[in-house]
Amino acid sequence: MCPESARQSSRACGMGSCIPDTANEVGRFALSALMTRYEAIVPTVPAQWTLLAAMATAVGVLGSGRPIVLALAVGVIVVCATRRKWSLVAAATVFLMLGSVSGLVAATRLTATVTADVPQRSATLVFRLVEDESANAYGISVGEPLSIDGASWSGPRLAIVGLGGIEAGATVEAFGRLRPGTRRVRDEVVAGTMDIVTILNVDASMNPLLVVGNSLRSRVQVVFDGSSSTDGLITGFLIGDTRRLSARDVENLRRSGLAHFVAVSGSNVAVFMLGWWIVAAPLAVHPRARAIIGAIGLGVFIVVTRWEPSVVRASAMTAVPLFGSVVGIPVDPWMALGVAVTTLLLVSGDLLGSVGFQLSVAATAGVLVGVGLARGRKPAWLWTSLFVTVAAQLAVAPIVIIVFGTMPLLAPVANLLVAPLVTIATVAGGLSLVGGVFEPVAAGAASAVLMIARLVASGPQLGGVAIIGVVLLGATIGLRFTRPLGVAIAVLVAGLTASGPSPWPTMPTMTVLDIGQGDAILLRDPGGRTMLIDGGPSPRLIDQALRRQAVSRIDVVVATHGDADHVAGLIEVVTSYEVGEVWVSRYANPSDLLANVIAAASAAAIPVRGVAAGHRTVIGGIAIEVLSPSRRYASDNDGSIVILARSERSALIPGDIEAIGQAELPRVKPDILVVPHHGSSSSSARWIGAVVGSVAVLSYGLNTYGHPDGGILAQLRESGVQIRETFSEGDVAVTLSGSR
Repeated sequence: MCPESARQSSRACGMGSCIPDTANEVGRFALSALMTRYEAIVPTVPAQWTLLAAMATAVGVLGSGRPIVLALAVGVIVVCATRRKWSLVAAATVFLMLGSVSGLVAATRLTATVTADVPQRSATLVFRLVEDESANAYGISVGEPLSIDGASWSGPRLAIVGLGGIEAGATVEAFGRLRPGTRRVRDEVVAGTMDIVTILNVDASMNPLLVVGNSLRSRVQVVFDGSSSTDGLITGFLIGDTRRLSARDVENLRRSGLAHFVAVSGSNVAVFMLGWWIVAAPLAVHPRARAIIGAIGLGVFIVVTRWEPSVVRASAMTAVPLFGSVVGIPVDPWMALGVAVTTLLLVSGDLLGSVGFQLSVAATAGVLVGVGLARGRKPAWLWTSLFVTVAAQLAVAPIVIIVFGTMPLLAPVANLLVAPLVTIATVAGGLSLVGGVFEPVAAGAASAVLMIARLVASGPQLGGVAIIGVVLLGATIGLRFTRPLGVAIAVLVAGLTASGPSPWPTMPTMTVLDIGQGDAILLRDPGGRTMLIDGGPSPRLIDQALRRQAVSRIDVVVATHGDADHVAGLIEVVTSYEVGEVWVSRYANPSDLLANVIAAASAAAIPVRGVAAGHRTVIGGIAIEVLSPSRRYASDNDGSIVILARSERSALIPGDIEAIGQAELPRVKPDILVVPHHGSSSSSARWIGAVVGSVAVLSYGLNTYGHPDGGILAQLRESGVQIRETFSEGDVAVTLSGSR
């Protein structure tokens, strides 16, 4: 405790010796600031009721099928009842029940999809195109069946592969191969897949909203045709289409906290509606006419952006004050948010599970808090930008940490710098649809955004504990630590937060990367040499995984065979990373994906080598030998490139090789086995038992294929080996040195 005289003089008592008093001052200052700003932050009474409805509805949706959640909610209501808050009790109870019904309807719909009977055969299918391929990065559409082979079939929604440029809303008749298997296409769960062979007939939708929305979307895609990375970013700003952005740029946006700008939400709706009102102003002379015209504009924008959850939230929030003006009810932003969230969750409880919807709602609440905190401060533009940015980032931080694991330390700074650039790029991009004179302006602003994203993405990423520490430190510095010692402490803590152990190994290591349902195995030597064997099913996931391991250059990329869960991510790797050479099987029958990998490597002037059994090389201190194939197989899986990696310990990496190919492999007994084909029953249990050493690694994600097979797991357990799984562990790293 400092002496009284010291407390009266900062010279007599340094900051280091007065921490208790400083803490008290900080607490009093913070409490005073919060009380001063309370009225600016807190919603009006009507808005409080709408927010209560939204929260009760969300809890009801979340609690459907989860008795513990509902029990906790009922407990809160009972506590309110004991305090005679009868109106509060009634409102919470009603919306809790309504939310539960919405959640049950959503759960029932999902169960019906998962358990639907989808035939496995060739068929002629007539379906309505619910979502076209331009809405996702993988060229997969979603269709709602109307008939199959001439018989009426109102079956579950299906993934449609091979439609080309047909737009949403069209009715399509096509012949193709049907196969069952649930999968997720963006936010839609489908019961099976239709691989199109021949398109027989297409009837475009005559719905005016779809006609206008599809035309605007097509216009954006034609003007910004993807000839440059800035084109891809501008289409992201305008319509949320990031297919033309490289996976690396998409990941840079995420790692810099800027991905929300291509998610399309409130700011995009505002820009679009401004243009819409300018065009439609002569018709909007009456409040009712304005509401109708505004609703039409919002409907068009939802179609243009392919009903992204964030757009649906922003559009619903914009619609609330439009119709409030018709009925004479004043609506503030908090009230609009509450009504929009309540209505959307009652209509579709599925939205609550959408990360895009969660982030959009949290960010909007953060923005409203930030605006309230900044009110009355001068200069208004500076404080509003600062408080809005920081509040929005803090609001989404829990979701970002849970979903992505980290959050960029410099995200608030990046957002402050980028926000005006995004507005310029969006407005100039929109004007470019009418005349090309604005295209250079849009491209320049988009280029600056990409540059900032690349710089910030390479900066420190924070976990949950680190974020709490930085927030507390920032608040303390802002309130009290303005002297040199405080600045020094800030720099020290920031440095410790940013630093961490290097992910690069100090000994030869094999890391089976967590890329979902698929394979991607990384071999690394302490000297910096690397080999990547397969790239998993997703460009985004393999890019994230390589960043986690601090990989920027790959000496050898191996495509074991042409299955999508092994090579779909490699196209991005060979175009975005420095790659020495690419290996493919000398006996491969290239699939479309494998051919695309080869073409992308050739375009990037990367040598492509056809390898077979007997081929050898060295990656630093790791000796690499190809054990198979030595001939052509009927099954692409059996034709997988099989690699034996040796240092002090050995590892067998066999791709998807099955029983026939396994029987022809030379006899080996590696210390570590990457179990073939994700633990599928296509392996020989006897071969597994004979080959497996001390460690078996299973690479798989959530799937409907039954991987890993129970019999294979039983064989591994019977062998007494250590079983490691990417599904439960994430990245699985095993050293190739020593005895462990």
